[in-house]
Amino acid sequence: MFIYLFILIFITNILCEDTVEEFRIVELPEGYVRGEKYWNGDIYEFFGVPYATAPKGQDRFKPPLPVTPRKEILKADKQAIMCYQTFYTGEEEEEKILNGEEDCLVSNILVPLIANETNLVPVIVYIHSGAFSGGSANMGRLHYLARLGVVAINFNYRVGALGFACLGTEEIPGNAGLKDQLAALKWIKNNIAKFGGDPKRITLAGYSVGATMAELHAISKHTDGLFDKLILDSGSALAPFAINRHPITTAKNIALSLGYNGTNVKELTEFYLKASELDLAVKSLNFFMPNSTFGFAPCIESSENNPEPYITESPLETLKKGGIKKLAILSGFTNMEGLSRSALFGKWKELMNENFSDFLPADLIFKDVKTKEEVAEVVKSYYFKGDAITVESKQEYVDYFSDSMFIYPILKSLSLHAAITTRPVYVYEFSYFGQLSTPHNFMETIKGVTHRDQVSYIWDFFGFTSDLKDMDVRDRMTYMWTDFVKYEDPTIYESSLINIKWKMYSNHQPYYLSIDSELQMKEDPFPESYKFWNNIYKKYYWNPTYQKADAAKK
Repeated sequence: MFIYLFILIFITNILCEDTVEEFRIVELPEGYVRGEKYWNGDIYEFFGVPYATAPKGQDRFKPPLPVTPRKEILKADKQAIMCYQTFYTGEEEEEKILNGEEDCLVSNILVPLIANETNLVPVIVYIHSGAFSGGSANMGRLHYLARLGVVAINFNYRVGALGFACLGTEEIPGNAGLKDQLAALKWIKNNIAKFGGDPKRITLAGYSVGATMAELHAISKHTDGLFDKLILDSGSALAPFAINRHPITTAKNIALSLGYNGTNVKELTEFYLKASELDLAVKSLNFFMPNSTFGFAPCIESSENNPEPYITESPLETLKKGGIKKLAILSGFTNMEGLSRSALFGKWKELMNENFSDFLPADLIFKDVKTKEEVAEVVKSYYFKGDAITVESKQEYVDYFSDSMFIYPILKSLSLHAAITTRPVYVYEFSYFGQLSTPHNFMETIKGVTHRDQVSYIWDFFGFTSDLKDMDVRDRMTYMWTDFVKYEDPTIYESSLINIKWKMYSNHQPYYLSIDSELQMKEDPFPESYKFWNNIYKKYYWNPTYQKADAAKK
């Protein structure tokens, strides 16, 4: 009898050992979820794990609902879930097709084999980009981060009108996409230990508008205790596109293009409640606005008829007050962010010559047209030396959008954080162009790295490279990013790849790391252009406030 029991235990142990290697089952309050082992790596993959439930019907613009309980084990292998959107191709005549689904509030969780409930490892959570109107957790993968011993997570949130229409009414209060993200962060905090992630060591990260929203969460009291470090790649809560200063006007203009003929916010609300998902998704695509905005975006909310307002004051005012979380921060930009506007150069250079004031950032406001034109002339003279903008003005055009749309607001935000936090702040400029980098329209004349291109060496956007330098840059970036997540120090360990100490940024000593094929410490990024824009913003900054319904009629 004993020998049979011994054999049974031996076989059971072998089977359990195989089970642990091939898949992992995690028990959550809403039900079990099963993740598979990545085919050639020490990672378990959990794709499409619900963190909330999207409201439906007349409630589809409201905050998310809790996860629906499950009786069956969820096989977490759905890798194509996205929220309603349509893709931008630049072709006006191309048929617009609705992609995505209503039940889209899911996360992708990559868990190193070493992580379990008795061996908790740090967690990084990335918010995807997409100009507030597109993108998903499946735009790319985070395996290059997870392989280095952290739980790596990204997730979907509602985009376009469904995520960012803001009418201040009970049915469409605003910022549904941000509230989805808040629900995801709360779910992660409450459940990640079951996967092997440490709920006390969570880093929130984002790129492009994902970075903008990550910083909005960082300065919000709603997220206190949900994360302790912040990574911002090519984005800021102070960017011109971060807050929609005329959300009702935006919603009305888009409705007019769909046949709306109402006269008040109640009728506008009814129109949006009845509009098709396809129409809303198509009209949400506004990647290239002259004033450096994207149409739908986060807004300042009212507490009236809104039990859960998320943003109730200007991010700049919140930062100036200083009563925010003291976070360790890693933030930076590419050396030519403005290359992201290169596709419109042929059209925009003529329009800029006709009326440059149309291209001033949307977060500036002037007492009259005369003042606006005077400031436009000052800006145009600074970047274009008072000359007409021609085909020879590509570099100046890139510099203008790099500084005004991205670099100035990022540096302004960093200066405010550095004055508040007692923890490390690290700043970088990314200049490396390789096979994983995004091609741009000025490839033949300008050597530079476009907007958010550093993330191509952190995420896996399904690109391929055989270049050894590219692989070195990818290893260097992912090691530094995960060491920041683990140790609050991106260059804690010296190696052949990382042979430099990344000095901390402060307002007294604004050090930053130049990341190219080699690493180099520098000081005081873009001092002249920063001073130029800072002087303009001191005089003309438009502090966003809640837009009342009657203001939209003016």
